[in-house]
Amino acid sequence: MEYTIKAMPRGPKPNPRALRRTGFIPGVLYGHEVHQHIMVSARELEALLSRITRSSRITVELDGKKLPAFIKEIQRDLLTDRVIHIDLYHPAPDQPVTIEVPVRLRGEAKGRKEGGVLQLLRDVITVRGPMDAIPEIIEIDVSHLSIGQAVHVNELKLEGVQVLTPGEATIVTIVAPRKEEVAVAAAIPGVEGALPTEGAVPEEGAAPAAEGTAPTPATEKKAPAAPAKAEEKKPEKK
Repeated sequence: MEYTIKAMPRGPKPNPRALRRTGFIPGVLYGHEVHQHIMVSARELEALLSRITRSSRITVELDGKKLPAFIKEIQRDLLTDRVIHIDLYHPAPDQPVTIEVPVRLRGEAKGRKEGGVLQLLRDVITVRGPMDAIPEIIEIDVSHLSIGQAVHVNELKLEGVQVLTPGEATIVTIVAPRKEEVAVAAAIPGVEGALPTEGAVPEEGAAPAAEGTAPTPATEKKAPAAPAKAEEKKPEKK
């Protein structure tokens, strides 16, 4: 698919902040026989970014020329996440390009239906090749993956480019769900962290049970005997 954006040369004025207030984004186009400060429509740029990936090739229309380019860097506002600056790289026609290509997963893994967890360990693959051969995206079908299986970089089939990411690197895998392991300390008197046996009374001065643990049942105590009835004194005879 072909993507195009119009750019205009930019001088020292207005400054970047004032330029953005007028609806334009400052940037720079550099590379083979070109180094030009530019400005592009903020609306057109946002529309373009919603359709492309980081490895999509873009045609920049500048001063009547059409220059193929790749996005090298995008700066965004920390609060609004809006683009505030863009760098575009124009490679030489006969020189290879090194670039990161994003990974996209397709299908529902068989292992997920079995209760496994899908883990995407690498979301980009670095490749090198002619700019016409650079893929926009690397799509990986994961529907056949069961628990314990994975897809590695050396399993990818990419034409016209050299893969620079190590071949043994794992891209995606299905792992078994982790079972919660509850460690129970043995009931050994005098050992720190040991749980008291059921019905035992903690020694005087011992630390209270950790929060969340069931309280130890208290030893049954007998009710105290009722006090003896005071002996009735008979009144003395006068």
